[in-house]
Amino acid sequence: MSKPEGIYLSVDYRITKPDTKSRTRKIIDDTSIKSIDIRYPPTDNGGPRVLLAFTGLAELPGGTPTLTWIRETLRGENEVIDQSMKHLRKRLNRDIAHLRTPLIINLLVLERYRRLAGGFTNVRNPPPGESPVMPKFEYVMKPLTGWTVFANGSGAKRLVKDGHFDRLQPHLGIVPREPMNHMKMLAGMNRRVAAKDDTVSPFCQVSFIPSGTRFRPTSHAFTERGETVPFEMSLIIEGIDVTEQYREFRRISEAFLRGEISEMPEMNIEKLDEQLKRRP
Repeated sequence: MSKPEGIYLSVDYRITKPDTKSRTRKIIDDTSIKSIDIRYPPTDNGGPRVLLAFTGLAELPGGTPTLTWIRETLRGENEVIDQSMKHLRKRLNRDIAHLRTPLIINLLVLERYRRLAGGFTNVRNPPPGESPVMPKFEYVMKPLTGWTVFANGSGAKRLVKDGHFDRLQPHLGIVPREPMNHMKMLAGMNRRVAAKDDTVSPFCQVSFIPSGTRFRPTSHAFTERGETVPFEMSLIIEGIDVTEQYREFRRISEAFLRGEISEMPEMNIEKLDEQLKRRP
């Protein structure tokens, strides 16, 4: 959603693949992170902030998760957003287009004086008898002129069919007391869609980026009792990918609190340098 107070992104955790025997989709992972928060320079003076999420191709032939590939492709250089997107499209066409597997990368952009929505796709509505997967990726970015909500992926049709979009419309121009109120609303819709669509996990992660100083950015994993998912929002700040550092810091901190270690270990500089490099 794009609203007066900022932008919201709700993403589930489920990855599936076709099951040729039953002609349905088989769940292969219910703990997959599928979104990134990207901050472009100047981060201290209204530089673009992007919420990115993808649907389609879950991992590359070598086993690298698609989100990891995207992170490693975008990190490592302190670029402006146009340079970064140009680089991503070039690498999509070099590394992924030849796989001829559907992939849609959605982008919601918040800048100081404007907002945009768009992304990358190799999917089209083809003439009869032709493949829906294109040999190259297209890139589109358009300004948003009003408050809006949109969806993509396997659950999008159910959102429309069950009237969830209609129920969201009255809330688009309303600033909530706290963004968490609308984050919970999106999470509730995700759970209702999941009850009817087995390609969507009932739990999801919702992120919020504010347009001003009244609210703070936040991300939350919405689960119920008995559900366990990794809480992690991949984050790239001016080319620096802090995802792995946050993950390691959290792991060490939890071990320290459990009494498994008595002091914080020294950082492995070589490992840190490798985690900050861009994928060649």
